[in-house]
Amino acid sequence: MNYKETMLNIIQGKQQNQAVFVPRLDIWYNTNAKRGTLPPGYKNLSYPDLINKLEVGYHSVIPDFIKTKYIENLHHRGLGFYNGIDYPYTVDFTAVDFQVEQTATEISTTYYCTHGEIKTKFLYNKNLSDSGVTLPAVTEHAIKQHSDYKLLAEIFSKVKIEPAPDNIARYVKRIGQSGIPVAFISLACGPMQHILRDLREFIPFIYDLYDIPELMNELCEVLSGLYDNMLDAFLVSKAEVGLFGGNYDDTLTSKPFFDQHISPWLSMASRRFHEKNKLLLTHTDGENQALNPSLLKCGFDIADSICPKPMTKLSLKEYRDIYKDRITIWGGIPSVITLESTCSFTDFKQYIDEILEHCKPYDKLIFGIADTTPSDADFGRIEYIRDRTAVL
Repeated sequence: MNYKETMLNIIQGKQQNQAVFVPRLDIWYNTNAKRGTLPPGYKNLSYPDLINKLEVGYHSVIPDFIKTKYIENLHHRGLGFYNGIDYPYTVDFTAVDFQVEQTATEISTTYYCTHGEIKTKFLYNKNLSDSGVTLPAVTEHAIKQHSDYKLLAEIFSKVKIEPAPDNIARYVKRIGQSGIPVAFISLACGPMQHILRDLREFIPFIYDLYDIPELMNELCEVLSGLYDNMLDAFLVSKAEVGLFGGNYDDTLTSKPFFDQHISPWLSMASRRFHEKNKLLLTHTDGENQALNPSLLKCGFDIADSICPKPMTKLSLKEYRDIYKDRITIWGGIPSVITLESTCSFTDFKQYIDEILEHCKPYDKLIFGIADTTPSDADFGRIEYIRDRTAVL
């Protein structure tokens, strides 16, 4: 199957009643390859070769941030910026004065400003790589006190975003027809979610929204220029689909917060993408029941990693009834049912058979395991989903 063409046709509404399975398997693969526990017949295969042999689509949406040619590409993870071989841009920190220290467990970066310092730390050790995780956790956030907002504004005013069209050209060629090469723009959908995701711990962030909105807005204004440039870099690239924003949840990104700080950026990106005949994917893998009315208004094309009951409140059929022909769902199979420890094989089969029946026809739907396939997933269950969708 030409997965790329089939998936694009489904997203654009040109392909009707076509079931296709494109699971995210990178973390599952990373862990089992490290353990030496890849299934018989798949041992010693590279990830692309395993996908090809399994005969499923290549899920290429969330980058593997840790696997980088140069460790320098991760030095600014604590500020929410990374460089990767498949990104449509590079982030240039050469005008910023900083120092990096690496220990056996962490990487810390200290940034020197006119009136103070900013320090960040994140995990980077063997246990992290063995776990299969693709994004290291921040252990020391950049913003610890109110004055840090101005320091970060000074730092980001010196950062530059440079288009990297050759990265995307190589990426598109490498993925070929095995799937859609989704260009990474940002996991945060705009400046305020960037602060929430990467720069400030959650509870003090909420207090800051009410106590010092003017300082937050000053930082957001500087970050807005960087975000505009990241979007610009994608729009001149050869990628047909871009990832912008994700990890929404109506407890962490409440509807009022979403409407004020995320919707404007997601809506603006949708308009700009469509003007250039490109498609916008956003990573909606949380509890979205309260957010769905807002999500529908934003005009994006693909809701990646929709995770239904029993992990969230809505069933896949309910999501289908809400999104209808306006948004393509990519996901829909909750990861917990792939685990022997949480679900019997009989119950698993019943669940899969029921959603395949209830979701007919399969317009605007790409089946996948949400958010990702667990490291301990039963491989036989992945094969079962593949086989069931292949005969539809």
